[in-house]
Amino acid sequence: MAKLCKGIGTLLLALVIVVGLLMFLPSLFGKELFNVVSGSMEPEIPVGSLIMVQYEEPETIQEGEVIAFEHRGSIVTHRVVQNDIPKASLITKGDANTQEDFEPVSYGQVIGVVQFHAPALGAIFGALSMINGKIFLIALAVVGALLNVLGQKLQH
Repeated sequence: MAKLCKGIGTLLLALVIVVGLLMFLPSLFGKELFNVVSGSMEPEIPVGSLIMVQYEEPETIQEGEVIAFEHRGSIVTHRVVQNDIPKASLITKGDANTQEDFEPVSYGQVIGVVQFHAPALGAIFGALSMINGKIFLIALAVVGALLNVLGQKLQH
């Protein structure tokens, strides 16, 4: 019983550490993680995907690159159709949309270029980023630590 408690406790602690590193390590390297909540980039980037975004100077962003940008309080992920350097703006379009976006994206709205996406992981990341998700991770760590202590006490 002692080994089982310690094993489960260690597993829970390791899980919390790995998830924590995956959530916070990218920011140390200038990357941001977002959850895709609309189907405008399907099928390439499905709803529920996790995207990793790296800031690039907007002037250097090329046609065809997928970017994340702020728009009316939301984060939008669309493909660049044109970089209008004289107007300091980008023309974008969602892959699933029939027309270009109505408003150009000013350089100031650009968060960065999508470097990576992982289908289905966005929903998990989104849930764990909320306060309830953080409480859940803390609770898992506490349970893991308690199981380790219990396992040690049972061993003696």
